[in-house]
Amino acid sequence: MIADGNNRLLRVGINSDVLACWTQCYELFKEQPRQILSDVAQHGNIDDKCQDIFGYLCNTVRYKLDEDGKQFIKSPARLIYDGCGDCKSLTMFIACCLHCLNIPCIVRFVNFDGGNQYTHVYPVAIDENGKEIIMDMCETDKNRTPIYDYARPYKKKKEFIYG
Repeated sequence: MIADGNNRLLRVGINSDVLACWTQCYELFKEQPRQILSDVAQHGNIDDKCQDIFGYLCNTVRYKLDEDGKQFIKSPARLIYDGCGDCKSLTMFIACCLHCLNIPCIVRFVNFDGGNQYTHVYPVAIDENGKEIIMDMCETDKNRTPIYDYARPYKKKKEFIYG
């Protein structure tokens, strides 16, 4: 994956802009991770593949919040090139990986305070038995290590389903 002029940062203004352009970005970027998935694709079940993707991101990038009013959705290539990204970019990377592996995915936008704005997003893979596997790279333990298959309770959600 190479970060070039075709997959540079895609800038959006505020959180509502993210919802408006999410599917467009996904369609543009969904094939990019194929180059890094050769090892992941060798595992037999979906949970193993998801753990490999999660582990790869834990070892490759760090979470870094976008500034208010300056929201970006990075392509998978750009996320790896930069070595950091926020929940939108981490989610885009995982959703694109799941697409490349033919794993059904939900992209879940959530609100924690009951207001009108969705303030967080994370991907959810669906395994062979229909079980959800949470892949939220932003929820961490006391050592700041992302917690696999965990998400905080939310008040509201909006979902996009792929696969």
